[in-house]
Amino acid sequence: MIVNDIEIIEGSIDDLKSVYQRFTTYFASDELKRYQHFKLLMSKKNYKLLLAKDPIIDEIVGYAFIYEFNQLQAIWLDYMAIDNRFRSSGYGAQLFKELTKWAGGIFIEVEIPEENEGGTRENQLRRITFYERLGAKVLPIPYQLPTNEGGLPMYLYFWQSHDIERPSKEQIQEAITEVFTAIHSDIKHKDDILIKIFSE
Repeated sequence: MIVNDIEIIEGSIDDLKSVYQRFTTYFASDELKRYQHFKLLMSKKNYKLLLAKDPIIDEIVGYAFIYEFNQLQAIWLDYMAIDNRFRSSGYGAQLFKELTKWAGGIFIEVEIPEENEGGTRENQLRRITFYERLGAKVLPIPYQLPTNEGGLPMYLYFWQSHDIERPSKEQIQEAITEVFTAIHSDIKHKDDILIKIFSE
């Protein structure tokens, strides 16, 4: 399959409706946000739904939810997915490369692979390989994704352009704190999880 160049379109609440239906099949239930919470996030200027469109075939091939930091020259990649019909075709790498134009750095939450062999572990390893191939590097911090069931241990990766420095420990902590406050306001115990991350 020949992959055409894609263009990025900022999505609206109407776009969220169609994306969310597909979205629930792409991610584990404990990693998902409720539709109403997405609507709340998108009502604020820092949180955006970006649609990846192939203009030649006139179809949305994937999407990303990002958070733009107030001070740091970086974005937080909250979710990224390519539609099932277009996976393994190069669109994922294209979408990520388009995201690198938005900021000098990108924070990425990546699942830690399960110990048991199987399809889930293979997908998790494939995801790690994907981001590392694009130049992202794991940060030395015991990150946890806040969920209603508690903190879900994950790797936190960072992609940086050549013209910015890797964020300091303080900047990483500030970024995580801002994200917890801005994105995860629906998680009751987020502050406890944040304290745990910084104390380890």
